[in-house]
Amino acid sequence: MNLIHQKRYVAALTAGAITMLASELHAEVHPNMYLNQQQIAAIKAKVRAVAKPWASAYKRMIGDADEALRQEPLSVTAGGISRGHKYDDGAFGRGGVERHDYGAAIKMCRAVRRLGLGYAFTGKAAYADKAVELVRAWCLDPVTYMKPEYTTSQSIIEINITIPGMFYGADLIWDYANWDAAEKRAFVDWARRLGYNARNRKTHENNFDNWRLVLISTAACICEDAELRQCAFEHYKRIIPIQIASTGRMEKEYTRKAGLSYSLYAINAMIQTAEIARHYGVDLYHYKTPDGRGLELALDYMVGFTVDPSTWPYSQEGGFAGKDSVALFELAHAIWQKPQYLAVINKHGRPMYELRTMGPVTLTHAYGLSDSGALRP
Repeated sequence: MNLIHQKRYVAALTAGAITMLASELHAEVHPNMYLNQQQIAAIKAKVRAVAKPWASAYKRMIGDADEALRQEPLSVTAGGISRGHKYDDGAFGRGGVERHDYGAAIKMCRAVRRLGLGYAFTGKAAYADKAVELVRAWCLDPVTYMKPEYTTSQSIIEINITIPGMFYGADLIWDYANWDAAEKRAFVDWARRLGYNARNRKTHENNFDNWRLVLISTAACICEDAELRQCAFEHYKRIIPIQIASTGRMEKEYTRKAGLSYSLYAINAMIQTAEIARHYGVDLYHYKTPDGRGLELALDYMVGFTVDPSTWPYSQEGGFAGKDSVALFELAHAIWQKPQYLAVINKHGRPMYELRTMGPVTLTHAYGLSDSGALRP
């Protein structure tokens, strides 16, 4: 970073928009998004005891964290492709060619999540340092940062399914002593701006909305904004009668060309928002409309098709490999302990891995972390 670049960077960090008091950063407990310290301690105990399925899942997690140490900083401005720091989902066009920003966002957010998990379970500074470096390039550096807003219609879903992974990793390194306080305040401001941009943006009432709530919820955790978080949790309730039929079928997804995959894709987002809400004392897992519609009903409808995709009565072009969103049943089994949910896990095999945001869910959310077996509160 040259001298001019450094001066611009310092000026950005000290701008009036990020004058939040340092004490405000610790108004709530971190981590408390998908994991808290109680859960982390319980998982560590399982790993020390070489207990299944945690031990093998832990080994994979550490390998992923070590690989993430080699990730170079990424941005939406690489090669001058994205003008104005916008998320340019059409940069390389379509037709099977990976779009630059989407590919970069996937790699960056996946790496930050992996590094955050590595730090949370080992305390190694190298993981946190690399995570901070990646966050700095994507969110803060005035030359490379992404504007915290949706820019195109497709960017809505692409931001929604990538950025929460970065927020997850950041939550896990929150108390790292060497994370510069000014940078952290700037990051909080960035997350708040993106969260409110997402809140104020109308979108499709299908999986776009489900994943938008994941983004809003995770952003709210980072910026410790109870109002923003509550907005997400209440909207979650409002869209259930729109999306879930009285049978449990996902009404906005089942008619798509890959209706099985898209139905699970939408439920995956729903269960993630429910898991975040659980950490804040809000039970969306068991929320139901007066006529009984809710997350459990949707899971019960989908579980048989997920075990045996050949029974799916609608379109599923391209086949169903089971790698998309089936890891959500690890969380479902931890909450409800239904044998049919375990059947999905057994069919597709552990360790289960959520591809977009949560990563190694067998490690973090397998049934059996407390004396009662269920997830700890």
